[in-house]
Amino acid sequence: MSINDSILNSVGLTDKNIKFLISDDGNFNELVTIGDNQHQALRYRATLTTVPEHCPQCGVLLSDHFYLAGTDTASYKLPTVNGYQQILLLTKQRYQCRRCQSTFIAQSEDFMTNTTISRPLLYQVIDLAKRDISEKDIAYILHLSHSKVNRLLHHAAQAYRTNYTKILPAVICVDEVLYAKHHYGFEMINGTTSDLIELFPTRTSLDIRRYLSNYNLANRQRVQYVVTDMNANYGTPLRAMFPNAQIVVDRFHIIQLAMKAVQSTRITLQRAIDNKRSRVYKLLKSNWQFFITDQSKINTVQPRWFKGINEYLYPQDALQLVFGLSPKFKQAYQVYQTILSAQQSRSFNEFSEILSQYEPNHSAMDQVMVSYKKNLKGIRNAFSKKHSNGRIEGINRRIKQIGRTAYGYGNALNYFFRIRLQLFNRQHIDANFMTLLTKKNLRI
Repeated sequence: MSINDSILNSVGLTDKNIKFLISDDGNFNELVTIGDNQHQALRYRATLTTVPEHCPQCGVLLSDHFYLAGTDTASYKLPTVNGYQQILLLTKQRYQCRRCQSTFIAQSEDFMTNTTISRPLLYQVIDLAKRDISEKDIAYILHLSHSKVNRLLHHAAQAYRTNYTKILPAVICVDEVLYAKHHYGFEMINGTTSDLIELFPTRTSLDIRRYLSNYNLANRQRVQYVVTDMNANYGTPLRAMFPNAQIVVDRFHIIQLAMKAVQSTRITLQRAIDNKRSRVYKLLKSNWQFFITDQSKINTVQPRWFKGINEYLYPQDALQLVFGLSPKFKQAYQVYQTILSAQQSRSFNEFSEILSQYEPNHSAMDQVMVSYKKNLKGIRNAFSKKHSNGRIEGINRRIKQIGRTAYGYGNALNYFFRIRLQLFNRQHIDANFMTLLTKKNLRI
């Protein structure tokens, strides 16, 4: 391997037509101080004399139909190495076509038009963007301005296209994700591997159909299970778009719905009490966690300390104190505990018995029962299948962390691109995407 090839490898370039200038004593770079912050950089000098096959203007074959027309020198930023910014002063040969008299300069695949950012440096920006760090940190590491990094990632976000040819997995988890105030997206992940399939900017039934219809029918027929919550927007389009799939309602959301009804009934009862110093009011206000705790995990043999009233009581005595004041709360609490028991024993018959025996009493639990009946098939599958939305809830936490790292995103397109980079392309970047990105007319 020649020394020129070794230098190319060290700076991340691949075009062997780039010839570095090496001094008599063997030096091929120099340490210089540049920029407003006077940081140190390694500066290289090289030449490029590649002759294109055809004239860019008239298309004539340029085997012998050109003149040498001087040179142009351009400065390019190379990838950062060992904390040093690397700069290349590239002297490019200018040519003139004998036929049309137009002039043009030598080009290289390592550099893009209208920007001083080299292709390897762009790859380095994209690679760092996969990590949970802010754009300012990326700019600091690569000795670039924050605005330049932001513009590079924005161009990358515009170049991104959803891959609708990707093979869909047998198990898909779907959920909504809040990405801006009052703006929810629709996300799909692989229910087995937790890999992000795609993230769409809206979640209406019509839009979900439009997004999913881009996947061909044979691909959609591969899906066997779709795990979701009891969102009314999802059921119809998911059943239509995945004709062979069974809808599985997430077990956590089954419990959560009943738990929220208990909490709502408790708050309603608490607000209806006029005497804010009464034992019942203080018991309800300060011990809300006690009323949603699984009854099987409560020690009923020994008294426990209750905040608010500041005394020891047996748990059953505390419950009876509240039950005597509100039969509605008693019913909601008992239904919730029965649902917990049915879920733990994976007994759908026990759960069905709750629905059949429930008597409406104008409480929050009434609407919960209605929701259960509307999603009964999905709930039945939840009792018999092992799939859940636990994986996608973990993905949602990571999505929120991406937003917190950047202190929020003003442009949802950039936010979605960072999400896709960190969760979807963590191991690799699609080569076709990078080719499309570098061919865009960048003006950075």
